[in-house]
Amino acid sequence: MRIRFALPLLAWLVLPAGRAAAAPSFVDRDLVLRHGDVALDFGLGMAHVPPPVSGPSNGFGLNLELAFGLARGVELGLRTGFRLDNLGQATRADSYGRLFETETYDEGGGRTANPELYALWSVARGGHAELGVKLAAFLPLDGSPFGMMVAMPIALHGGSLRLDTGIYVPVLFTHPHVTTLISIPAHLWIQVTSRFWLGPLFGMRVVTSNGGGNVTYPLGFGLGSMLNSGVDLRGWILFPDIDRDRATRTFGVGVSLQFRFE
Repeated sequence: MRIRFALPLLAWLVLPAGRAAAAPSFVDRDLVLRHGDVALDFGLGMAHVPPPVSGPSNGFGLNLELAFGLARGVELGLRTGFRLDNLGQATRADSYGRLFETETYDEGGGRTANPELYALWSVARGGHAELGVKLAAFLPLDGSPFGMMVAMPIALHGGSLRLDTGIYVPVLFTHPHVTTLISIPAHLWIQVTSRFWLGPLFGMRVVTSNGGGNVTYPLGFGLGSMLNSGVDLRGWILFPDIDRDRATRTFGVGVSLQFRFE
């Protein structure tokens, strides 16, 4: 009985759908979902802590996301996560299951990540560029501080290349001082085939709190495969700050499935 249901599901995941040829490749996709489309993301993240540590050096977490094309050029989304063990909670390992989202903030320190509610508008679009405006709120759990973010994501694409960049400004109302960040990601994607893409992920973040500040440099590498026109399989490795001393440098890996319903 289980095999009877498993085989059709496996075939739907890996075999081309009838409209697959018309589905856009990753580098040609819009910043926002089309009106009426729905996307579901399920991700597994693993965070690695360098030795010496007392106990396990790897922690695990799950990420769940739901996005909906509310109107033409407008997308609404909600994401949260679950930490599966103590180290996953301490390292917020669920964030490594948010592929390819490096702009993750104020997740909270509990077993359940602070939900993030966002709205994304596509405000301008040309032949090879798209500009959006994103507003996000980080809803506190377990006494975590409230946070919000204003961003201007930009997608530049031409041929087999795509660059996802922009300016992201999260504000975290931590006590007793407000923490402000300015982040500029740069994700360069190469469409190797119509169904497979990969590329490096760079970034720079300036963190300011109580009159002081520091700069961090995220670095990673991602790849993905469109299993059919409505399913992506994605993976990555991410160092939150490659400039950090190697003895204390953490990193994470993640894998996710995205389902899109049109």
